[in-house]
Amino acid sequence: MGPDSALTRRALLSGGALFSLTGLLAACGQQANNEAAATASAAPSETASASAAASDAASASATPSPRVTRGYSGGSKAPDGEYRKADGYGPAQNVPKPRNEPAQYPENEDGMQSMMNNWLDAHNYGMQTGDCSYARMYMGKNTSEYKFYDYLEGLYKRGGWVIEGTDGYQQEGAFTFDAETKEYTLVTRHLWTYAIYVEPDGHTTTKKNTANNDDMCAFIFSFNNGYWKIVNTLSQRELIQKGILKK
Repeated sequence: MGPDSALTRRALLSGGALFSLTGLLAACGQQANNEAAATASAAPSETASASAAASDAASASATPSPRVTRGYSGGSKAPDGEYRKADGYGPAQNVPKPRNEPAQYPENEDGMQSMMNNWLDAHNYGMQTGDCSYARMYMGKNTSEYKFYDYLEGLYKRGGWVIEGTDGYQQEGAFTFDAETKEYTLVTRHLWTYAIYVEPDGHTTTKKNTANNDDMCAFIFSFNNGYWKIVNTLSQRELIQKGILKK
């Protein structure tokens, strides 16, 4: 599955433009080759040929590019405890781990916000490391976000990574409860800039937040035995169709 088919959530919430970072990655490639030689020999999967998903990503790039060996962000291995963001050299390093498991919170707005903060930490950890096991614990299996994690984990396993891509959300409007479905709804604004999905062969797919009229979305929650869970998400278009937002 390629990025365009897998990034359901981002496609719904952003409608971002695609462009290629072939030049940046080609320039970084040779140095990354030298600095990551030991890593590459120890873990050949990191320099494996692109999978079928990479072929999908290739169609989003303007031109073919040389193979890029995944090295270290910043051009070198970071000291233990030093966080480094992902870049053209490689994925983020020493990303702080989120909570090991969801916590119990009260069934009120403050409790929901506490859970959302924990989920967002876990989600952004997954974006930077490919380990989405923490984020999955907050998500229903039928949500687009849960399915997006399948793609994200696959990208990292085959030697790719993500540059930027971390998310934030700002509450917009009231936190509501539906007595019939026993579910809560939170309308938010999706705060993000861009995300670059780097395949192991150097091809990239980038989603960029160039529009400012499609960032509204909503999270649907359930609450059971002290635990909040995200059971669905709605795009801005769906919110308008349901009459929750005006055009």
